[in-house]
Amino acid sequence: MFLNKSFPYNPSSRIHVFIGITLGVLILFILFFLKPFDSGNSNFPFKTLYFIVFGLIIFTTYMIIHLLSVIYFKNFQTWKLFEEITFCLVFILIAIIIAFFYTEILINKNPKRLNLHHFLGWFETIFLGFGILLFIPTILLRKRYAKANSKSKVKNTEEETLINYKEIIVSGSLKKDSLLVSEANLVYIKSENNYVRIFYFEKTSLKEKLLRSTLTQIKKQLPSFIKVHRSYIVNPNFIISFKGNKQNAKLYLKRIDHNIPISKPYFESINALLIYNK
Repeated sequence: MFLNKSFPYNPSSRIHVFIGITLGVLILFILFFLKPFDSGNSNFPFKTLYFIVFGLIIFTTYMIIHLLSVIYFKNFQTWKLFEEITFCLVFILIAIIIAFFYTEILINKNPKRLNLHHFLGWFETIFLGFGILLFIPTILLRKRYAKANSKSKVKNTEEETLINYKEIIVSGSLKKDSLLVSEANLVYIKSENNYVRIFYFEKTSLKEKLLRSTLTQIKKQLPSFIKVHRSYIVNPNFIISFKGNKQNAKLYLKRIDHNIPISKPYFESINALLIYNK
């Protein structure tokens, strides 16, 4: 389905402050230079100051809805085109409602017009005039800067991996049961009854090491690894993509010619991770 298509999401407040300011400035540009609805011919006192408040309404509303979206993303670990369109529409809807009360109470000083009939007519005019103009740049800015920042994060992560090419000891339950290996070369670990099988690269060759341990104990030693299945944890730096749905998803890793199963409880978190790193 079209609305289920993945959409990049970035929770960084710094990026969204910039987007909020940009949208607020856009509204002020429209009000001051394009003068819609004959606003340029209005002669009420402090017109410039009153108009600036519309930009503040846009910025403040955007940031509040963004903070709510961060809570949603943290709880559900998913962000698709449906969520993005809903975000933009809710943002615009609430901004228009606040602007309506502001206009009638503080600018027009006519609270008698605070009724549903007048609001619906006002909403239709403002939504068609400003809402559509605001919707398009909102979704384009969010997509552009979410992707750009995600690419930067991925690049930085790859550079840090090369610099931080340290060796670690992965220990099993037995005293002499351990593996000395570069953390950057560890690919994934598979649970096999009372043992774990560790897959890692030694130069260009994929090697295996069997240790007596549980996947939970190994995961504690490798906190950066992510669980994708009850029997697998994976180094996220090796993840390329996945295919399938919640019922039958497969994970594809760099330099590995076989795939890793993704179980249903971890599907959304893997999907969110890949969206974030696009």
